[in-house]
Amino acid sequence: MFKNISLTLKMLLVTIVVGLATWSILDPIQSNTIERAFQQQISEKIREDADESLMLFDRYVQIFRQNVRLIVLQKQLSDYVQSVKDVSWATDRDGSSLIKFHTHYIESPEWMPEASVLRSFSHFHYAILTDDKGIVHEVYKNYSETPPSALLRPEFLFKQVQNRQSILLKVDGVLYLVAGEHLYGPDGSLMASLILVNLIDDEFVVSSQEKDHIVAFIEGSSRKILASNRSGLLPHGTITESLRDDYLYWGKSLSNHGSSDLKLELVTFVPKGPHEQLSGLVLMQERRNRIITALLLILSFSFIMAWITRRIKSLTDKVVVFSKQSLNIQQKTFQEGDEVRVLGECFRNLTGEIAASHESLRKQAESLQKERDMAQNYLDIAGAIILTLSAEGRVTLINRKGCSLLGYPEDEIIGKDWFGCFIPENIRYDVRAVFGKILAGDTKSYGYYECNVLNSSGDERLVAWHNTQLKDEKGWVIGVLSSGEDITERKTLERLLIETEERERRRIGQDLHDGLGQLLTGIAFKVRGLGRKLEKNDFHDSEDAAEISVLVDEAKKQASRISKGLYPIEVDREGLTTALRELAFYIKKTYGISSEFLCNYPVYITNKTAVLQLYRIAQEAVTNAVKHGKPERIEISLSQEKDKIAIVIRDNGTGIPDVSEQMNPGMGLKIMSYRASLINATLDVRRDESGGTVVTCVFSDTHEALSGDETSLHR
Repeated sequence: MFKNISLTLKMLLVTIVVGLATWSILDPIQSNTIERAFQQQISEKIREDADESLMLFDRYVQIFRQNVRLIVLQKQLSDYVQSVKDVSWATDRDGSSLIKFHTHYIESPEWMPEASVLRSFSHFHYAILTDDKGIVHEVYKNYSETPPSALLRPEFLFKQVQNRQSILLKVDGVLYLVAGEHLYGPDGSLMASLILVNLIDDEFVVSSQEKDHIVAFIEGSSRKILASNRSGLLPHGTITESLRDDYLYWGKSLSNHGSSDLKLELVTFVPKGPHEQLSGLVLMQERRNRIITALLLILSFSFIMAWITRRIKSLTDKVVVFSKQSLNIQQKTFQEGDEVRVLGECFRNLTGEIAASHESLRKQAESLQKERDMAQNYLDIAGAIILTLSAEGRVTLINRKGCSLLGYPEDEIIGKDWFGCFIPENIRYDVRAVFGKILAGDTKSYGYYECNVLNSSGDERLVAWHNTQLKDEKGWVIGVLSSGEDITERKTLERLLIETEERERRRIGQDLHDGLGQLLTGIAFKVRGLGRKLEKNDFHDSEDAAEISVLVDEAKKQASRISKGLYPIEVDREGLTTALRELAFYIKKTYGISSEFLCNYPVYITNKTAVLQLYRIAQEAVTNAVKHGKPERIEISLSQEKDKIAIVIRDNGTGIPDVSEQMNPGMGLKIMSYRASLINATLDVRRDESGGTVVTCVFSDTHEALSGDETSLHR
């Protein structure tokens, strides 16, 4: 029965089976490869973050230690100690008197710098002043709570804190950062010591670490969290082992900063969720691509099977030769008959030999898969220009494609003002304004935007940008993400095509005017002469001759109108003004619609291409109004403000929906938008509040010479 099944169906079934088998082999391999790659990246990242967190903590401790020294070096501390050490301190050499406490918002001791000076210092909770024996006499509290009694015991402080040293202490279950500095007299004798104490709490971790990192102090033995910069995510007392399902973490020992019996770690956490989600999305996209590829292959295979059927015998012979010469496999000699059965036996022998080396091929496939993934990543990255700008307009990221377009290495682009360095000066203000509108949320109007950029050679390249907002985890807009495509050559070819079309229109119009028009004029002259002769001789055909003369005159007028429509504009500085005035007259005469052209001041345009396209846009807008709007009045206005030239076509007809409300704009609107894009003009079509439609086209005249346009046309 199987022999009677068509070859196309047989091969289709084989293709499906082979595809499923290949999927089952490659899918686990690719999944494991992607997972390992993400695990490696996140492991490297968390180690880097841990090193950076420890460096930030060390830097904070150094600054804290330097603050102690700066206070000790203040003259007012030395003067104060000199004044009391032989008076009040001398009467309390055993520390029996009460310690004098100062609170920052009530009073400030004489030996502390002024509040304006202290604001430039690192934050601390307590400043403890001792005499040369280590007895505490005064305490300045920058914190509402009184310091633990253990911190006020002389033997405890002198045991733990040495001169110019900082140390981490755990007192009554609370972690403190302590730094001390001695004050020496002119003779080199010890006069006093100043000790700064800072509570290691969540506020301390936040101030000493980067905002993007999740960092916590962990007690070494119990593995409990003592303080963190994200207390909402990492509450106090949480055991790190309980966070293993949600976080990856890496710790750095703080043994160099603590007492001999204190075991502390500064641990950096990275959430697993985002990385696992990204890994899943990458894998899902890859599977989708493989499914689409498989379906396309199956569809293509079905079409070519009819041709394969006729060549199956030749293919069988080639398989036999390939098996023998390339793989050293001797195929059996099969009887003549069903070519599919013969080919199947050949392939079964071939696959049997291949199966023996499956393990070796699997390892090679893994290696090739890794290389393929890496190459695919490079291709994905290099496919388009990727650019991110901060809210201030500075470059925060650019890929290799963008660097290649600009002609600069990445380190010379990152951090630069995008508009000041890479946008031409004549459009810099407009492009920055568009950037501001995107930041404000207007991605509907400017999600796609074209503008020129400057490369290192000073050349301008036209790039089509697709833009969207960048937001942080709280939803705040922090910048703009753009992907771009260099369309300079494409735009040049489109402009050349339009210019060629307009030149051909002009040639045909001139041929109609100079050739057919002159011929019709001659015919009309002859027919009139013939009519006069017939009428003179009293022939009845003289009326027919007169009618022919009228028809010839009408044909000449129609040829003139066609010629004028094909190329209505003379290429000079006032060509657009003249053509728009004639367009208004033509509408009034042809359709009987009140039409008026308004232009208060002369408007001069030197760009020939712009003149033609602006006229075509106006012509299309008027035609649409007449066909669809049924207006009683059409108004065409032309105005200029500095280098901005505006054409406005307004009618009082039934109106059309706003372009933004139309799912599928008509061909006329598409043509007008396309013509506007060719000259970098803006086009706005909307319903007028008083009824009818308003079409506005604004063009920035760069004062290009006419010769420049002609040169580009013949290049």
